[in-house]
Amino acid sequence: MKLKKITSLVMLWSMIIMTYTGIILYIAPHGRVANWTNWELFGWDKNQFAQIHTTFMALFIVATLLHIYYNFKPMVSYMKNKMKQFVFFTKEMIVALAITLLFTAGTLLEIPPFSTFIEFGDGIKESWAQKSDEPPYGHAEESTLKDFSQKTGYKLQDVLSVLNEHNITAKDSQTLEAIAKQENKPAKYLFILIQNALGASKSQNQISGLGRKTFVQIAKEIDINLEQFLKELESMGIKADKKDKFKSTVEKQGFDAREIINTFLQNKAKEK
Repeated sequence: MKLKKITSLVMLWSMIIMTYTGIILYIAPHGRVANWTNWELFGWDKNQFAQIHTTFMALFIVATLLHIYYNFKPMVSYMKNKMKQFVFFTKEMIVALAITLLFTAGTLLEIPPFSTFIEFGDGIKESWAQKSDEPPYGHAEESTLKDFSQKTGYKLQDVLSVLNEHNITAKDSQTLEAIAKQENKPAKYLFILIQNALGASKSQNQISGLGRKTFVQIAKEIDINLEQFLKELESMGIKADKKDKFKSTVEKQGFDAREIINTFLQNKAKEK
């Protein structure tokens, strides 16, 4: 067996696996929905796809380094001119660097067609989730039962009583995710039981598709004057233009988009 051939074949299979997992992660629902509903595709959940993608990325890097080692002379020849002199910035190298920089800058600056590609993926991610699949707030499954009760407006004892009525043993220090795993159910299942028994959560956010919506659209959905909305956001430390995408703008400034919306919804509920 030749290590050089093995290296090339490992690179090939790593690329195939990374392409497959990369496509799945591109279209998979956002983590808040995937974890809340125990989303799976072909028997793997989103975390497993991410883990496989990461480990094969590491394998691909190692195989690439070996590939460079075994093919160092041919690669160096790509950087030689007609006089056989070494020139790093050959025409081909300049084009390759230009393409790399174009993709990097285009993605970071969010300009078409790069932003269009990202938005298309976000649209697919959002399409997986119906309103009933949305958690009451981001990563609710990671909250302890005590914190969950406080954030949703339910009384802790009432929540524990509902779970006990369904023969579900739970402690206030346990997370919803841990309790759900005991029952071999998604965290969403527990929330539905609680909702059916105690009514809708006071803080439940019914707005979906945040990845595609602008500040104008969000203001309409939460029934607040746009100028007031932007002023209140600015007082919270969030600067935005009405045409900006809500989710990406808010998260770039270190805030959780759904928590921001829940804050406004809770404030409106208090006013009523």
